[in-house]
Amino acid sequence: MYKSIFISLVLFAAALQVQAQKAATEEINKVDGKGARHGKWLLNQPGRMGEASFSEFGTYDHGTKMGQWYKLDNEGDLMAIETFKSNVLDGEVKYYDKGKLTTIGYYLSLNPANDFDTFYVIDPITDVEVRRIIPTDKRTIRHGTWRFYDTENGRLVREEDYQADELVFHKDYEMSKADSLYYAKRQTKLPHAKKKVYTPPPAKQTSYTN
Repeated sequence: MYKSIFISLVLFAAALQVQAQKAATEEINKVDGKGARHGKWLLNQPGRMGEASFSEFGTYDHGTKMGQWYKLDNEGDLMAIETFKSNVLDGEVKYYDKGKLTTIGYYLSLNPANDFDTFYVIDPITDVEVRRIIPTDKRTIRHGTWRFYDTENGRLVREEDYQADELVFHKDYEMSKADSLYYAKRQTKLPHAKKKVYTPPPAKQTSYTN
């Protein structure tokens, strides 16, 4: 009796898992009643203008990109995490080189309903509020702090501050002697830098070819 109940529960759980997987698959790359992309989408973008092809994954809201979108190269390494609002970059973006972080920055989308968009920013020299008028055909502008990193060790190498797409601050961070020694020492401790390779004891060594 108990054995039959157990088997029934296992089969029921397996059926639920199949249904969940089927539902998850059905939720990808769907359209709304008007044929516009809606919900989660996975796209394979072909290479063009000398750029390599890539894949991207994110959410459409009745035909427009919204929220975070992820880009991956042909090797499956992360290229970018970008934030969209109505098909336009708006918010934090992160860019990667073979999965290693290179840049964190911020975009601000412009209002496409008008030919120009108006912003009030603080002049970094006079500390006076200034009005900036920007053509909306640019679609998006850099606005906020952008940070750039060394992909080998993750060290911050440069900062740039933008106000309505205007560079108002720039600083390069040189590596001090102490930093140089620290990163050099840390590099030697990384797994790929170790020359000694782990070898299991004879009792645990197994051949998969014989």
